[in-house]
Amino acid sequence: PSILDRDKAVVSTQSTGKQREKEERVSGREGLREQLREKLEEPTKDHTLSLLFRLPNGSRVTRAFLPEASVKELYEFAFTCKDAPNFFTLVTNFPKRILPAYDTAEVVLSCREVGLESSTTLFLQEDDSESEGSVSEAEM
Repeated sequence: PSILDRDKAVVSTQSTGKQREKEERVSGREGLREQLREKLEEPTKDHTLSLLFRLPNGSRVTRAFLPEASVKELYEFAFTCKDAPNFFTLVTNFPKRILPAYDTAEVVLSCREVGLESSTTLFLQEDDSESEGSVSEAEM
């Protein structure tokens, strides 16, 4: 065989190895994608609380949470909303109630434990300065 034929064989073997490696990586990514879908899937309507978040600018965001979700999760979700203030406290309107601050021990209480029901509206009450209740980078 000529040198050119040997080079083609080497390139063919390398291509097959690279293709196999790529297929294995893609297969692994698909498995990861499926795991994340299961983990991040929004809970079914039958067993959830549908909570409405009202931002200071008047915009609204609705999200389903499990009754066992912690108040901390509510703060973290609210903090990720577009136009959310940097510092805020979550407050219900009726009955008027201030949820435990983000940086307190009570933040681990569940939605059920603090008395939240489906269709509850949570207002992001903007705080003027860094204060208890707001999500901070150090705590995330």
